[in-house]
Amino acid sequence: MKALFDEAAISDGCDRLARRIVADLGSDFVLAPVLTGGFVFGADLARALNRHGADPEIDFVQLASYGHGRESSGLVRVVKDFTSPMAGQTVLLVDDVLDSGRSLAHATQMLRERKAARVAIAVAVDKKKERAVEVAADYALFEAPADAFLVGYGMDDAGLKRSVPWIGVLND
Repeated sequence: MKALFDEAAISDGCDRLARRIVADLGSDFVLAPVLTGGFVFGADLARALNRHGADPEIDFVQLASYGHGRESSGLVRVVKDFTSPMAGQTVLLVDDVLDSGRSLAHATQMLRERKAARVAIAVAVDKKKERAVEVAADYALFEAPADAFLVGYGMDDAGLKRSVPWIGVLND
């Protein structure tokens, strides 16, 4: 495994991103990490947002499309739905990586159906590739090549390596 982004770069990136998010969204919004991968970035981002004057409500959605494989199955399954009513809310979806786009597109559609006033997307890593569905991140800590299989900082390999505190790429 090769390190791409270390803990210091992640911390600095969260701080810069939080400043931008508060400038764009204000301090009243819902922070909605997409489980399971988005929980680590979501926690760091929540604390950084607080340091910049925001205290967002936090809710979660859990979606599954990878199972234990390295490729998306193409189907998105809702494992845990949002708890809060989202009508009229500004919602910041937070995920570990924007890859195929299926999960974030699905979550965005769920929020639109619930009449969220605004939906924005923040990801730890935006993989620069053609998406299976059209979706773009409004905020990203980093960019990575299309073919990089990323682990750490919430990203996993068959459920493992999520707790690595930096972002790495597996050497196949």
